[in-house]
Amino acid sequence: MPRFDGKIWLSIYLPQLPLEAFHRDDIDARTDMNPPIAVVQNQRIIALSNSAAATGLTVGTLFSQAYALCDALICIDRDLGKEHHVLKHIAQWLYRFTPHIAIHGEQHLILEVSTSLTLFSGLKNLKAQIQEQLTELGYQAILCASQTPLASKVCAELGFPDNHHALPEHALADRQLNELMLPKEAVLKLLNMGVTTLKQLLDLPRPGISKRFGKPFIEHLDRLLGNRPDPQDFIKTGLEFEARLFFLDPIEHLQSLVFPLKRLLKDLSNFLTTHQKYIQSFVIALNYRGKLRAELSIKLAAPDNDLNLFLMLADIKLAQIKIAGEIDELILRAKQFKAASPLSKNLFESMPQRTYDVAPQAAVDQQQRDPSREKQANDLLNLLQTRLPVKTCFGITLGNDHRPEKHGIRVDLAAESRLTPDLLATDWATRPVFLFEKPQRLEKQINPMKHIDFELIKGPERINAAWWDGDGQNRDYYICRYKKRQVYWLFYRSLTHRWYLHGLFS
Repeated sequence: MPRFDGKIWLSIYLPQLPLEAFHRDDIDARTDMNPPIAVVQNQRIIALSNSAAATGLTVGTLFSQAYALCDALICIDRDLGKEHHVLKHIAQWLYRFTPHIAIHGEQHLILEVSTSLTLFSGLKNLKAQIQEQLTELGYQAILCASQTPLASKVCAELGFPDNHHALPEHALADRQLNELMLPKEAVLKLLNMGVTTLKQLLDLPRPGISKRFGKPFIEHLDRLLGNRPDPQDFIKTGLEFEARLFFLDPIEHLQSLVFPLKRLLKDLSNFLTTHQKYIQSFVIALNYRGKLRAELSIKLAAPDNDLNLFLMLADIKLAQIKIAGEIDELILRAKQFKAASPLSKNLFESMPQRTYDVAPQAAVDQQQRDPSREKQANDLLNLLQTRLPVKTCFGITLGNDHRPEKHGIRVDLAAESRLTPDLLATDWATRPVFLFEKPQRLEKQINPMKHIDFELIKGPERINAAWWDGDGQNRDYYICRYKKRQVYWLFYRSLTHRWYLHGLFS
């Protein structure tokens, strides 16, 4: 009975993951430019850097004996937690190829790619793009496709070519049983019986195999061959970015973090480009031996993907803190993403900009939108927000009170309401850039309508009284130029016959 359901499973095997969880710079690098590093588990070396391997060390050597061959060797205990973080990090990068990604064991990712083949012009091109992505990230990987998840995992670890067109019992027929990830005790018994290959095993009566080696052995064999469903626990978390760098020599001076931080921020920028996303905040964490030393939160005035901007803001934040102690791990996180768009939102949508003609009552036309100016304005806000204390830099959105001094409400620079306020569809009356919190009363003898130094540009505009809180006087607003320089926003109260300065345009 046919078992192939049309799905193609691609296994990504990371043979150097125990090392790469701590150190990636050694990948394909000159051996004399990196320290010799070994990862140790149960007193034995399980992974070596290129420079360590060049000294004659081999995997499996007791680490106590390794120092006799290389006294400069740096030994690190294996950290499965860090390796799991790396697998999750790689999985996030691979989401653009398929959403069906599962972590399988300690050094494997399993991808279901049958629905992605048309989009990426076939399995060969898909594998090439995944391999290129992993190489750019600094990871060695072996990829292999097969008809079942377990068969793809076995073949990747053995370095086999793709065999998704053949049933697993045919593709693996001549393989040794100890290569198929079968239970070790059962394999040892089979070898003692003279059964060494999968083909020889399948020639035995199934009931006898089940009775002698038990249900777990038969279930594993059936998953390998596709006779039994093998559902995968696909990663269900939403898109997120988390990258880590571990320092073999702990860092004492924050200035030493600039280069490694640049590397992580470059990874973040590439990640955003790949997924066509922007971010509006990211977090930098500094750890020592798993304990948090400091956490820096950086917010942006508008969603962006600008590596130079990220570097500048991160450098400012680092300069603001003092760390008492060493740092051995740098972590960069970003969790909230927005779809990238060719044009960012207008910084000044909530307060439309106008041009002024010197001639009285000249038409006031809204300026054309300029994306480059929006970007410059947002970068300035980002710089101010990062340098200044918390709550000293904020945005403004529109409130429900029609009086100008109560019409603006303070909001966070990242708030959507600052960027997309609920504006009226009709043309807005002109409002100044700077508004006094409390209107400034002019001297009684000054009447701008009759004074030689004042030139009327526009007005009057009536703003009605707010009778509900005791402000019972209407206001008539005028835009006037003073001594051919400053542009003022003035209003007149007829009941008191007094003029007030309420805002400045320029």
